[in-house]
Amino acid sequence: MSEVRILVADDDLTTALLMQAALARTGFAVTLAADGEEAVQAFAQAPFDMVLLDVDMPRLDGYAVCRELRRRGGEELPILMVTGMDDTASIEAAFEAGATDFISKPITWALLGHRVRYVLRATRAAAALRGANARNAAMLDALPDTLVRIDGRNHIVEVRTDPGMDACCAPTPGQTLAAAYPPAVSAILERALDEARHSGKPCTVEFQLACTDDRPSHHEARLSSIDGSEALCLLRDITERKEYERRIHRLAYYDSLTGLANRRGFIERLEREIARARQTGQCLAILFLDLDRFKSVNDTLGHAAGDALLQEAAERLRHITRPGDFVSHGAETLESAEFARLGGDEFTVLLPRIDKAEDALPIAERIRANMSAPYMVAGQRLAITTSIGIALYPEDGHDAAMLIKHADTAMYDAKAHGRNGCRYYNPELTAEAVHRVELEAGLRRALELDEFIVMYQPQVDTRSGHIDAVEALVRWRRADGSLVPPLDFIPFAEECGLIAGIGARVLLRACHDAAAWMRRGLRLRVAVNLSPMQFRAPDLLERVCEALDRSGLPPGLLELEITEGALMEDDARTRATLAALRGRGIGIALDDFGTGYSSLSYLKRLPLGRLKVDRSFVTGLPDDADNLAIVRAILALARHLGFRITAEGVETAAQAALLAGLEADSLQGYLFSRPVVATEIESIAARGWTIGALDRVG
Repeated sequence: MSEVRILVADDDLTTALLMQAALARTGFAVTLAADGEEAVQAFAQAPFDMVLLDVDMPRLDGYAVCRELRRRGGEELPILMVTGMDDTASIEAAFEAGATDFISKPITWALLGHRVRYVLRATRAAAALRGANARNAAMLDALPDTLVRIDGRNHIVEVRTDPGMDACCAPTPGQTLAAAYPPAVSAILERALDEARHSGKPCTVEFQLACTDDRPSHHEARLSSIDGSEALCLLRDITERKEYERRIHRLAYYDSLTGLANRRGFIERLEREIARARQTGQCLAILFLDLDRFKSVNDTLGHAAGDALLQEAAERLRHITRPGDFVSHGAETLESAEFARLGGDEFTVLLPRIDKAEDALPIAERIRANMSAPYMVAGQRLAITTSIGIALYPEDGHDAAMLIKHADTAMYDAKAHGRNGCRYYNPELTAEAVHRVELEAGLRRALELDEFIVMYQPQVDTRSGHIDAVEALVRWRRADGSLVPPLDFIPFAEECGLIAGIGARVLLRACHDAAAWMRRGLRLRVAVNLSPMQFRAPDLLERVCEALDRSGLPPGLLELEITEGALMEDDARTRATLAALRGRGIGIALDDFGTGYSSLSYLKRLPLGRLKVDRSFVTGLPDDADNLAIVRAILALARHLGFRITAEGVETAAQAALLAGLEADSLQGYLFSRPVVATEIESIAARGWTIGALDRVG
C-alpha cells in the first residue's frame, strides 16, 4: 500500500509541528503549509490523500481553502477542519464549506493518528459504496438486470435473466408472482405494482430472499406501468450494497474493539428512550462505568493487554444484566444495542424502565460485583475493580448529554470515595466539579500572571536564640489582593499537574531572596519544599542547579524538604538523586517525620541531613504524655543516627523549653513568627530569644 500523504495547514508553527509529529508516528507523510494560500499552492503541486485545515489563518481562512480544495479535489477528498470553536454555527460553517469532519482543539495528540486513520477508512468505505452504486447504475443502463414483464393479472409473461443472478431469485415465465416468490415477497411486489399502475410513476421496493447457501440475498425491484395494466419490473441484486451499508453502519454506531455500541449509537438510543419516557411518564437510569486503575495495565503490560481487558469487560457486560436492560449483543441493528463503550475504559448502560430511583442501585451493584472478579490477561491474574455513577431521568437531566455528564460526575465521586463502589448523582457534585474547573483555570492564570508569592517562617537555633534558617512557603495572591493558603490549592495543583511550575518559581524566588540577604550580610539557610512529583521529575537536579546559578546562592545555604511519601520508592533512582544533591552541598531534610511510614531502613540508607518533627506531635506539649513519648523517641533516634532536628508548630515558651531540653537543634512556629514577606526577615533576624530547658536529657 502506497504511503498516505497528508497536507496540514496551520499558521501556528507549534501546533503544526506537533500535528506533524503525531501523524508521522502513525506512519503518514506530512507536508506543512503556513497559511491558506500556501496550502492551495501545495495542493496544486502534488496530490494529497487528506487535508487538515486550521480555521483561523491569515490571507485565506480555513473555510475559503476548504471550498477551493473541494473544487479541485472533488467530493472524495477527506478534509478535516481543526478548530477551537465548538459552537453549532462554526461546525455548520465547516460542513457548508465542504468539510468531511472536524477536530476540536485542544487536540489529544495520542489519538490524532487514530482519528485520521478512522476518517480515511470511513472515506474509503464510502468511496467503495459509491463505486458499488456506480457499477449498479452502469448495469441498469446496459440492461444487464433481470427484466420481468408482467400482465394485468400479475402473471409473468417474459423474463430476461441476469446471468449473475441466483436461480432462486429469478422467476419463470408463466408463473404468477405468488407462485414465483414467498408470500411476504409477492405481497410487497403486488402492492408496488398496484401503486405504479394507479400513479403512473415508477415504484421501487426492496426485499430479501433466502438462497440455498443460507445467506440472505437483498434485491431491489423497480416497477413501472406500461399501459395501466401491463408492467415492467427490473430486478437487481443489491446484496453487495447492503453489505457496505452494514459495514458503514457498524463504523458509525459500533465500537470496533468490543462490538458494543459506541458513543453516537448510545446517545441516539438514549434520546429515543428519553422521548418515550417523556410521553409515558416513566423513569430511566444511566449507569456510567469506569475500570479502576486501567491505565496501569496499559503502562505495565502494554496496550494489547489493555485491549484484551476491555474485550473481557465487554463480554461480561453482555451476560450480567436482567432481561430488558439495554445490552449490546453485537447485533446488526442499533435497536438491539444496550451497553456502550464511550471510549477508553468507560462504559455506559441504559436502564430504560425503572419504577423508582432505588431500583437502579441493585443492578449497578450486581454489575460492579461481576466486573470486579479477577481477570486473566496476558497470563496474569489482575484485580480490576469498577466505579459506577448513576443518573436518573427526569431528576438529573432532560436530555442525553446532561444525563451522561451527571452519571460521569457521579462515577468520579465513587472513585473519590475509595473506588469499587456505586454513587448516585447529586447537584452538589456539579458544584464541586465547577469549583475544580474554576480552581484549575485560576491556577493556570496565576502562573501566567505570576500571582504566587513566597513568604518565610524563621527557624530559631535553640543554642543561640537567633534565627539560622527560614522555610519558604508559597501563597497565592489573587487579583483582589486576598491570599489563598497553600492547603486550599497545593493538593489540587499536584493532582492536575501544575505543582511543577509552581514549585520551580518558589525555588527560584527563595534562592534569589536568600542570596540578597547574604549580600547584605545575613547568612541564612533557606528550606524549600519539594512535592513528590517534583522530586521524581527527571530534570530535578538540573532545575535546582539552575536556580542556584541564576541567583548566586551557595549550595550550602539551600535545603530541600522532602516528605516520606516521596521517598517510598526507595530505588536506585531515588538514592542517585539524593546523592547527586548532597554531592553538590545541598541539604536534604525529611519533612513531617513520624506522620508517614517512619521506616528506619531508609533513614539508614538515604543521605538525609535533617529530620523535621511534625507539628501534630508538638501540639499539647508538655502536658500530652503520648506526644511527649513520641517526641522523645524521635529525637533520641535522630541523635543516634546523626541527624539534625527541627521541630515545627512551636507556639508556647514551655514547648520551646522542652524541645530545647530534648536537644532539638532548631524550632519553628508562631511563638517566634508567622510567615512573613522577604523584606521583614532582616528585622526579625536582629531579634533574639531566650529558650529555657524544662527537660534536660542526661
